[in-house]
Amino acid sequence: MISSSETVNAIAQLFCEATQEVVGTSTGQEVSYSQTMQMIPSIHLRPDIGCFVLFSGDYSGLMIMNFEGQAAVEIYRQSMLKMGMPEEELSTEHTADEVVNAIGELINQVIGMVRRRIEEQYQLVAHNTQPKAIALATAIILNIDSRDPASQELCRRLSFKINRKSFHIELSLERSEFVRFDGGDVHRPKHHQSNKDIKMENFAPQTASAPAPKAVQADPFAAAQAATQFEVVAAQDPFAAAQAAAQEDPFAAAQKAAKAPTSAKTAAKPASAVEGFDFEALQRQAKQDH
Repeated sequence: MISSSETVNAIAQLFCEATQEVVGTSTGQEVSYSQTMQMIPSIHLRPDIGCFVLFSGDYSGLMIMNFEGQAAVEIYRQSMLKMGMPEEELSTEHTADEVVNAIGELINQVIGMVRRRIEEQYQLVAHNTQPKAIALATAIILNIDSRDPASQELCRRLSFKINRKSFHIELSLERSEFVRFDGGDVHRPKHHQSNKDIKMENFAPQTASAPAPKAVQADPFAAAQAATQFEVVAAQDPFAAAQAAAQEDPFAAAQKAAKAPTSAKTAAKPASAVEGFDFEALQRQAKQDH
């Protein structure tokens, strides 16, 4: 017998995350959920406000959200205030149509986000009915048509709070287990690159590695000595130094010539004026190398 508990628990986690994000964003308030989910035998619409939505396709199920009256009014009022509605125009009773309709719209956003995340994670698609929100005085039991008595293990209750006021999700899924063809962990969260990461990549400095000059590859120590001598010559005659160095590595020569002191360009002296340095010998050596 296939156990579907792992799949139901993974889907329940997606419902928790989506609900926290949607309600938190809509109200601008902190929304928390319990890290403990409850396994229940059946799901109910419960007072004071219950909202349900069916989804079907590659997977099927039923989601119910139940709100205490104070929690429903809190979510409604905070959402309206964030949109700029005057506080004196807002309802204070959970039975008001405005409150019930606002809760129904939030549920529609939650189920839409969950469906998108399931499609992204599992490549499975489903569609949902229009959510229905009802002000209730007594509980009403709902279930998915199933002849499998073991399907009761697929019901979960998830608990949330907003400003110390409670609301819950009761979730029921058809008996189904998600399994990868390659045997890998199908429930392992995929890595999603955040907008912040993308921006950092776009503005990161780009560097291109160039091959080292031939002289450096042959004798790095001698190349370092030659570079030191080059700086001395460049200070006296940047143009002649650049010509000589270009025979070995034109790109590096252009970079070094750009670093030459500005004063050297207006008051250059012959290379022979540098004591202890035979520039003509350097030119002859460069021609022999080529």
